[in-house]
Amino acid sequence: MTKKPEPKPALVRAEDAEIHPVSGRVESPRRPVKSKQGATSDTITGSAKDKNVDLAVRVPKSLRKKIRAMAKDRNMTPDDIVSEILRTALD
Repeated sequence: MTKKPEPKPALVRAEDAEIHPVSGRVESPRRPVKSKQGATSDTITGSAKDKNVDLAVRVPKSLRKKIRAMAKDRNMTPDDIVSEILRTALD
């Protein structure tokens, strides 16, 4: 028969296990300090300032047609045209 291995010191029960069931806690690894760079997705898609978000706005049909025509002429999307117009108006 094979010999029963000796228990490792970390697995041996303390002499006063009835009083102190746990000898101590292992300190958990510290989480890295959060940087001011933003989330991981920001590094992939750009900073939060440049990230596009949905904005629902009701506009007259004639205005929508003008925006679509302008976008087609410039080979851009209507979203990009509206973003450009808003950025110009707000700067």
